Amino acid sequence: MRSLRGWLQSTAVLTVIAGYTLLLGLNGALSDLQRRQQHRDLVQVLVQQASAGQPVPEPFEGVGLEVSLLAQGADQQPRIQPASSGEQWLVSRRAVQLPSGEQRWLELRQNVTASLEQERTTQLLLVAAAGVSILFTSLLLRPVLRRGLVVPLDQLDQQLQRLEADNLGEHLLDPSAQPEELRSMAIAFNNLQQRLAAAWKRERAFVDGVAHELRTPITVISGHAQRLQRHSLPESAQRSADRVSAEALRMTRLLRVLRDLALIDAGRVQLHASALDPEAQLLQIYETLSTSAPGRLQLPQPAQAPLPALWADADRLQQCLQELVGNALAYASGSIQLQAQHDGDQLVMHVLDQGPGIPEIERALVLQRFRRGSTAAGTRGTGIGLALVDAWMRTMDGALVIAEAPGGGADLQLRFRLAPPGP
Repeated sequence: MRSLRGWLQSTAVLTVIAGYTLLLGLNGALSDLQRRQQHRDLVQVLVQQASAGQPVPEPFEGVGLEVSLLAQGADQQPRIQPASSGEQWLVSRRAVQLPSGEQRWLELRQNVTASLEQERTTQLLLVAAAGVSILFTSLLLRPVLRRGLVVPLDQLDQQLQRLEADNLGEHLLDPSAQPEELRSMAIAFNNLQQRLAAAWKRERAFVDGVAHELRTPITVISGHAQRLQRHSLPESAQRSADRVSAEALRMTRLLRVLRDLALIDAGRVQLHASALDPEAQLLQIYETLSTSAPGRLQLPQPAQAPLPALWADADRLQQCLQELVGNALAYASGSIQLQAQHDGDQLVMHVLDQGPGIPEIERALVLQRFRRGSTAAGTRGTGIGLALVDAWMRTMDGALVIAEAPGGGADLQLRFRLAPPGP
């Protein structure tokens, strides 16, 4: 659909064209009507003279009038007839009764060449005036539409772009600062923003409350399950205790993730960013998870030149790496490589696996909460791990990038900004 500004400009120009076209038509019609009416008035005068017995006047030299009485003929309304010389004559005939009782037809020929030329000149002047008016209207509409429509809409768009979920209801639009046509829109948007802010606040309070309230019972369940595991139980009871313990740990992790997301959404996260050694961070996650996946995690050879330090929160960085490595362990087979790379003004940490990878069309989808890709079918998961990593990375002014690993598989990248130079 074309822009509103273009539509208004074309409509205004077409309106001017239509107005001048109508003016030209009316001017031509009025001139022709006036010319024919004057011709009829002159014919009426001549008919009265002939009926009274006055002689028919000779042609009016210099005026372009010719009058003659014809013995035969028929009445004829004024009609333009071109002459061989190129002149235009207005000719009419009308029956007249002479005093002797004879009937004749009075024919009046009027040279209207000059009148038609003057009419054409007037029309040309009107066409020129129409062209100037169209050009002036087109040039004038640009700043008028920009100042009265484009600029207010751009300002409204900038105000809307600054709105986030965390500040809904805090930066309401000022209807009085908007043009009259946009005031109702600003008021309606303010009302919608306030309703969304209230709903968002209730949702955050609900998620935070649920995560807080369920923490204690799940901790109790986990404790009892671990206590049962320490006793000699029948095989069936032991399997049940192990299943309860595993599910309790899974629920504990899920509640922690929900609580972290609630904190991020509420803007209550307190980060302790510092300069971190990327190789030391990879070594730490390797030592933490290598026991749960023996032989699958692989560290790169130490770089010949030390990598620059990255700027992040150490605890949140380790949490992000745990989520990515955990996903790779769950959804991929084979080895998982941990790498660090200096890329321009960023420090990139890679978690590469040999699994099915993530199709490009689904990479934005899997970053949403509780959404999983097609390659995760048949495996158990919540679909919230990558969403949490993406949220933490954006909080640390970084980014989570999903790419394809060389040779197949997924390449999950944590991109951090470099640490500022030390004193």
